Amino acid sequence: MSGILFPELADRFISSLELGGATVLHEAVGSRRPLECHISDGNRKYVIQAYLWTVTSGGRGRGRPDERRIQVTNVDRFALPPGIQITLGGYSPEEEVFAFWDVRRHLGFGAGSPSLQISVQTLRRAAEKGFASEKREVREGTETAVAVHPDYLLWYIQEYDNLYDCADQITEAPDRVGISTEEDRAFIDSGASESVQARRHRVVTVMQNLRDAKFRPAVMRAYSHRCCISGIALRLVDAAHLVPVADVTSSDDPTNGIAINPLFHRAYDSGLLGIFPGGVIRINNRVASALERKQLGAGLEDIRASLPDQIRMPDIRDLQPNDDFLRRGLIARGWRENEIVLA
Repeated sequence: MSGILFPELADRFISSLELGGATVLHEAVGSRRPLECHISDGNRKYVIQAYLWTVTSGGRGRGRPDERRIQVTNVDRFALPPGIQITLGGYSPEEEVFAFWDVRRHLGFGAGSPSLQISVQTLRRAAEKGFASEKREVREGTETAVAVHPDYLLWYIQEYDNLYDCADQITEAPDRVGISTEEDRAFIDSGASESVQARRHRVVTVMQNLRDAKFRPAVMRAYSHRCCISGIALRLVDAAHLVPVADVTSSDDPTNGIAINPLFHRAYDSGLLGIFPGGVIRINNRVASALERKQLGAGLEDIRASLPDQIRMPDIRDLQPNDDFLRRGLIARGWRENEIVLA
């Protein structure tokens, strides 16, 4: 496997975060590590310094066909500047996933170019499940190596501390995706001590957040990363829940989502624009009239003129929006029962 130049690795890193829904600000990427970027996920902001290399075969595992590694080159040492999250890892073109290590375990190293290892089985498991990890023995003790599908890179950034701080419980975490709340509770309660139960609780929270993170890429792929109304892509598209997340009956099933650009998303959430069962699009005249009375109607006719009669449906029928979710989404956004009637 030939190495990927750092600017391309940085571009993959940035693109994965943006496709995951993050806003990423960074200077032009040069040839020297690290990549420094400012990331916003809508709730929190992060400053990241990313040290990235290509994941290849060889290294200490020479002669072991199941071993992969990054070779740390052109870096003298790692530091932990306050307020900055250090990301140490690489990208595997073989399995098309990222691999990461806890930089706190590698703050100092001797002469030469140290290598950090991960098994190909862990990389493949991440490609299948979205995330996988393994324990490894290093000079400083036991560490956890983590592999992450690009779809969930933002989730990794968000859960960075939790992933490594409960490392002794995290290796079996991928098997917890898709299990019931009752099973999660039993997993926590079966911990041998209060401290183990506390770490298991963090594991459950991490994996619940991964389940949530799976919603956006599933919806975006269903709609080919294009707005269901305008057809715009350009990475200017949100994955919106039909039944809002705040509703306890909401679901992260892709059929409870649509891909929609931010302008129409705001119009949808405000109740001005409605998407009816079958994908029919309507403007709520009651809401429109109220805006005009408040002298906030500028642009309304432009919006009306730009709207098609129906949304663009996913090609795969099983991924098309559920009619019950569409109807409940209208009610949650202030549509009255008598308004949810097609002419």
